[in-house]
Amino acid sequence: MFWIVKTKIYHYTFYIFAFMDLSEMVQAKISVIVSTYNAEEWLKKVLWGFTCQNFKSFEVIVADDGSGPATKELISEISEMAFYPIHHIWQPDEGFQKSRILNKAIEACNSDYIIMTDGDCIPREDFVEVHYINKEPGYFISGGYYMLPMNISKAITLEDIEKQRCFNIGWLKEMGIPKTFKNNKLTASGFISKILNTFTPTNASWNGHNSSGWKKDILNVNGFDERMQYGGQDRE
Repeated sequence: MFWIVKTKIYHYTFYIFAFMDLSEMVQAKISVIVSTYNAEEWLKKVLWGFTCQNFKSFEVIVADDGSGPATKELISEISEMAFYPIHHIWQPDEGFQKSRILNKAIEACNSDYIIMTDGDCIPREDFVEVHYINKEPGYFISGGYYMLPMNISKAITLEDIEKQRCFNIGWLKEMGIPKTFKNNKLTASGFISKILNTFTPTNASWNGHNSSGWKKDILNVNGFDERMQYGGQDRE
């Protein structure tokens, strides 16, 4: 199995970690698949991040590879405060079966364009928007992420996400983040981000933490190979 569509890389244009009319809610323009497994602490922060998005016409599909009742309870709780619909797609715990649950989540998507991310990656406020405005027929988008150390990850609060502090390099430095080249993922914008995207050494591969594409293209390549277990199934 392989992708037959062209690719674009936007590693430095957007990254993960970070009222609409009722008529717009009827048909979401974007479906966002978030994969998870027994990780309520992180999933909560991710779903908080989606409540802060600038672009509002989207739905979230939680692809749950067999989590316990706590995940279902969390989703019900967040659904009451979120402006976007959340659909919980669950399967029994039979070991690592991410490919299988992702395929089920793809089928459940109600829009033509799908973003995929992981349940420990907080989306910045423009995350869905940047995917939406850069989508093109015949292409999928490959994005990157900015990894935080555990102590800072645990310290992030709802207020930090609402005020976007956790995406601010100044705040992160105060929290102990060292000065490295990867900080450009948070500070680059406009012309600089285009230059970095153009000359990035990263391959144009499908990255499960931050990629998007057309539902019809994903279905045309038969989705994810369910024979594969942990490691490599996204890039395959």
